[in-house]
Amino acid sequence: MFIDEATIQICAGDGGDGCVHFRREKFIPRGGPDGGDGGDGGGVVFLAKSNLHTLANFRHRKIFRAENGKPGGKNNCHGKNGEDLILEVPVGTILKNKKSGEILADLSHENQKFVAVAGGRGGKGNAGFVSSVRQSPNFAEKGDRGEVFDLEIELKLVADVAIVGFPSAGKSTLISVVSAARPKIADYPFTTIVPNLGVARVDDRELVFVDVPGLVEGAHEGKGLGDKFLRHAERAEVLAHLIAVDGVDLVEDFQVLRRELEGFSKNLAKKPFVVIFSKIDLVDQDFLASAVKNFEKKTKVHPLAISSATHAGITDFLRKISEKISVRESEDEEFVEFRPGKNPDPRRIEIEKTKFGWIVKNPRIEQISRQTDFENEQAKWRFFDVLEKKGVWSRLEFAGAIPGEKLKIGEWSGEVRSR
Repeated sequence: MFIDEATIQICAGDGGDGCVHFRREKFIPRGGPDGGDGGDGGGVVFLAKSNLHTLANFRHRKIFRAENGKPGGKNNCHGKNGEDLILEVPVGTILKNKKSGEILADLSHENQKFVAVAGGRGGKGNAGFVSSVRQSPNFAEKGDRGEVFDLEIELKLVADVAIVGFPSAGKSTLISVVSAARPKIADYPFTTIVPNLGVARVDDRELVFVDVPGLVEGAHEGKGLGDKFLRHAERAEVLAHLIAVDGVDLVEDFQVLRRELEGFSKNLAKKPFVVIFSKIDLVDQDFLASAVKNFEKKTKVHPLAISSATHAGITDFLRKISEKISVRESEDEEFVEFRPGKNPDPRRIEIEKTKFGWIVKNPRIEQISRQTDFENEQAKWRFFDVLEKKGVWSRLEFAGAIPGEKLKIGEWSGEVRSR
């Protein structure tokens, strides 16, 4: 089944907890702390592959989780990092923020990667908190939670040529003639209900064709199937307007096609195009010559004439299309992208007075609050030491905070303290 839209939730792995442990060996009665750090959680990475053509892998499964990091161990053993979850998607996949609709990544090249969510940071073991004033820490950090994100996935097939036209214009037959594609073909309208891809060889080049399900007048407003699948023509470099030569009014057919494309997308309507008269085996040569002359006079566009049944004009059609398509550079390079957006300055500390009380915002301090075990007295005082060293208490005092007022930092709630 052709699936070109999906909504999923992706969850990065949580970081592993740090370990609290003290060295205990024979003849070493007071060994120091040797608890190791927890491993980082795995991230979720999207990878574009050209051998995939639908989003069927996301049809039934909606939640995707990366592996959690493992906890640290004694003897300073570092916990194993969680494995990244690699989700393969077709080339042409667009990833959007479900909440805002913002496009996060457009995977338009083979092997292009997008790191959608990062894994949680592993907690530091008690060996990492040794200092001149804290020689036997009996606490460790908890692993941080991995990011969770809701995504909308949309597929726009990547093709050189998009064949568009009315139902029964012969689009599927044409793509079956110029390539090895075998779409459903029958003598009734709307035989094609999903886009079909085919690869044609023209001299020493390979061109990818996409057959878009038949348009009807009003398609850009939602009539028929055209509006649902026209986006698959947006990446094409050239449009092939296929018009059955035995139609009632060829000029009107062409004009309706152009209006529908423009109504759907201005960019789509601006793409280079060729006009193809199909099914010329159904009319005599005099009729065809008259139809071509009349069409060219009224539209200033010279149509090519083909027959998919007899293969007449197919070679000229392919070469004309090839001339309009630029030569691409090799796309074997691996592309790596990260989630766009401004990374917050880790040094910037924001202080806000609300109805609740005071709120302090800083990515690193909020992370430390999530990783602190506040039931452990030493861990709690270490958190307060961090606030002191980063100047949070003095900033709060300067902002007008009074000791004892409510304070919230990340998920921790407490009171403003004096310096």
